[in-house]
Amino acid sequence: MDGKWTVRGIREVVRDRWIDLRAETCETPEGYEIDPYYVLSYPDWVNVVAITEDQNLVLTRQYRHAAGRTFLELPGGAVDRLDRDIEAAARRELLEETGYTATRFQRVATRFPNPALQTNRLHTFLAEGAVPSATPKLETGEEGLTVELVSLIDELDGIVDGLLGQALHVSSLHSALLAAGYLTVVPRDRERRS
Repeated sequence: MDGKWTVRGIREVVRDRWIDLRAETCETPEGYEIDPYYVLSYPDWVNVVAITEDQNLVLTRQYRHAAGRTFLELPGGAVDRLDRDIEAAARRELLEETGYTATRFQRVATRFPNPALQTNRLHTFLAEGAVPSATPKLETGEEGLTVELVSLIDELDGIVDGLLGQALHVSSLHSALLAAGYLTVVPRDRERRS
């Protein structure tokens, strides 16, 4: 059973370059009507876990208005219509926000940020061999964004235990650090036998 709902009607609520909010009239497989059911359509997003050759993590610090505070984050953002593919979007976001490029890019995860309400996906990239190569080109709203390097060796516990305050960034960071070999998963029963 896939449990898929039937959409009986759609009303556009808001639509601009950043968001598409619609109210749907839905019917569940059991015949219940849900009206309105709000669906947010965003472009796909990318997060980049950039690591320098000397094992520093390239992060940004910027103000986030909805929370009313400044956060340490991974470089990333929305995939633009002009990006030729998802990796190009990740490379563009890393360069624009930090001025860094990387010799090795690998997509390590693609997930839905909130599949109950949103249609978009988040693509996480591991960028190894990150080096500064240009001046950041910040967009409107990114004024005050700064770039910070954090040692993966000296600060790994802090990185894993709460350095980042944005849940999607934490998920991306864990996926990329696992792929890069900085974290390992040990099954509980194997740990007890040691």
